[in-house]
Amino acid sequence: MKKHIMLVLHFAFIFFALLGIGLMFVNSNYGRGLSWLSSEKYENSEPFEEQLKLDIHHIFDYVNYRDVFETNGTLDLNKNIAGISYVNSPDEEEIFTLDELVRYARTRGYSLDENKNVIGVPVEDNSEVNIRVNWKAYKPNEHYSGPGDIFSTMDSLSKETLTCLGDYYKVVQFMMEQPSNIYFQIRYQRSDTEASVYTNAPDKTVDELKALGKYCFVSGSSLSLDSNLSNPPAEMTVSAESSNPYGNNNYYAIVAVDTNYPAVDAYSAGNASFHRMRVFYIIGLLCLLVGLLGTLITLYQIVSSYRVKKLIYLDKVTFEGSVILSLLSILFFTYLSDKTICKLLHTLFSIPYWNYIDMVVHLSITYIICLIEGFSILRRYHAKTLWSNSMFRNFRKQVSLYFLHHRFTVRFAVYYLVFLVMNFCLWGGVFLVAFYIDGATGMALSAVLGTLLFLLDVWGFHMLFHSAWEQDRINDAVKSISSGNTSYQIDTSLFTGKEKVLAESINNIGIGLETALQEQVKSERLKADLITNVSHDIKTPLTSIINYVDLIKREKIQNPKIQDYLNVLDQKSQRLKTLTEDLVEASKASSGNMQLEFTDIDFSELIYQTNGEFEEKFEIRRLELVTSIPEKRIIIEADGRRLWRILENLYNNAFKYAMEGSRIYVDLEESEDGSMAAFTIKNVSANPLNINADELTERFVRGDVARTTEGSGLGLSIAKSLTQLQNGVFTLHIDGDLFKAQVRFPIKKNSSNT
Repeated sequence: MKKHIMLVLHFAFIFFALLGIGLMFVNSNYGRGLSWLSSEKYENSEPFEEQLKLDIHHIFDYVNYRDVFETNGTLDLNKNIAGISYVNSPDEEEIFTLDELVRYARTRGYSLDENKNVIGVPVEDNSEVNIRVNWKAYKPNEHYSGPGDIFSTMDSLSKETLTCLGDYYKVVQFMMEQPSNIYFQIRYQRSDTEASVYTNAPDKTVDELKALGKYCFVSGSSLSLDSNLSNPPAEMTVSAESSNPYGNNNYYAIVAVDTNYPAVDAYSAGNASFHRMRVFYIIGLLCLLVGLLGTLITLYQIVSSYRVKKLIYLDKVTFEGSVILSLLSILFFTYLSDKTICKLLHTLFSIPYWNYIDMVVHLSITYIICLIEGFSILRRYHAKTLWSNSMFRNFRKQVSLYFLHHRFTVRFAVYYLVFLVMNFCLWGGVFLVAFYIDGATGMALSAVLGTLLFLLDVWGFHMLFHSAWEQDRINDAVKSISSGNTSYQIDTSLFTGKEKVLAESINNIGIGLETALQEQVKSERLKADLITNVSHDIKTPLTSIINYVDLIKREKIQNPKIQDYLNVLDQKSQRLKTLTEDLVEASKASSGNMQLEFTDIDFSELIYQTNGEFEEKFEIRRLELVTSIPEKRIIIEADGRRLWRILENLYNNAFKYAMEGSRIYVDLEESEDGSMAAFTIKNVSANPLNINADELTERFVRGDVARTTEGSGLGLSIAKSLTQLQNGVFTLHIDGDLFKAQVRFPIKKNSSNT
């Protein structure tokens, strides 16, 4: 119910707005703006000036006709007015008086109305013959443009005479015999004693006439027109000069209007009409404002409460197609209304209102169709099909699909070519309009083309900037992922075209890497947990085995064979214990789950101690230890126990895999800039090393493929992990059967002594 009330109010306010437009449109002041409502008076208006110009013209007609039609100050119907000759007797002249010509005009159906204008339809008379007009008293100096102009008919001559008589009466009756607000005084001086005076204010001076209000004053001795009108009638000077019967400059003419309008005439009626039109214009303006405001408010209420999502048949057409269909409907129904509704309404109203009626009909048709289209747009919006069901989206989708299968360079070239062509066309249009179209139309077209050109350039800049922005986002994502931040994701909501596909691919790569990394971390954690749990499970029975083996050995068994079995059992159980401990330590080292106690350590001294620990062990396999260590102290910051384990694993690795009877080289040196201490151990392997150096640091990987040695494959892996935990660098180098391991640690500043 509320919707229907709002709809009724909406159309009621539209009617108010149209009523206001009508009151202003039919107003004689329509198109003059709003300033005249508060500041302008009737005597300053254009209708006043037009009336005054018309009256000045009639006054000088009176000046020219008074002596023709009057005798001793009264109208003389017996005065000779024209002389004619018939075509068949050109030498005989017939003279017609004013009375004869007026009566002839009456017989032809002509007369004067209340405003002294000629009215009537001429009576058809086949006997009318051409005559030659020899002279006219009211036009003594008439000039003909051609030889045929001298010929006329009695009908034309009598009508012309009646017209001149009507102009004479307009002044005599309306300005002289009846009270009038317009006063005139025209004086042509021939001599001091002879003058021709034409006036309806003989008792007023020129200054008194000027003081009445508005005036125009012409003097034969002055080249300028004296007037207080905003647009003085320049033709008054011409009329005053041409009406001078004496051909001298001793004359003046003044026409004045009493702006108090005491008399009832055209000026008082115009003043009343002016004020009445002012009131009507204000009422129309108020109706327009109230109507527009009410229309907007009710339209907002209707639109805000319109939540219909169900689409009708019209809404299934594409958005652009619906708009084009609405425009075509406006054109069609406007044309149809011109031929039907407007023609019918023209029969009910007078001609001055036809333009307004046509405008109202056209605006009503346009508004109704736009209202229907507006509600269609609202339904599309609520149903979320406004964008999805549009030709532009489909076109953009097709273009995007086309460019998805082409390189970025092709897309950029096509975009830029289209941009150049459109720029060229718009610039060409601007220049053509500037050269060939003048006035307001040219300026309007130039403004439209200039605006389109500006919008095109803004669009071009936006496309380039947006493409650069997309590339920056993609570049940031690649850098972030390459630096290890695999969880980085690009917001692709603002991306388009191939850049969007590329950004989504990078996001998928990041997701894949993040998933793989999480799986790897999970796997490492599970392996570490497995190793720890298995090691603990093995350690308990292994401890029992070792203890029982030790107890059995104390029984002093005499059987040598059993003694050998016990030795093997003791050896293997100790090896299994070492392997279990190595597994736990390798797991902790690789996962970083190890507490370190950093202290200042003399790296040189630690290497000397390690050499002493392994000197006897190396002699078992006749390995010669060759050492090169600087005499000065090299202080590093590390965990002493873990650093010893690194060196122990490297020395044990050399003991197990070095060729028997070969040399083992141990070096310690500083880097050139004194920032790093590098420990190197080199040996010749007993077996060929057909393996990558990086693989040797993996768990359970041994250089002895045949597994003839006692190595577990964990020593180098533990050494590498412990080195990295202490901010060091662990590297291996293999060249044939030459094995080289290097451990580097940062030297602590200001802690080295010679």
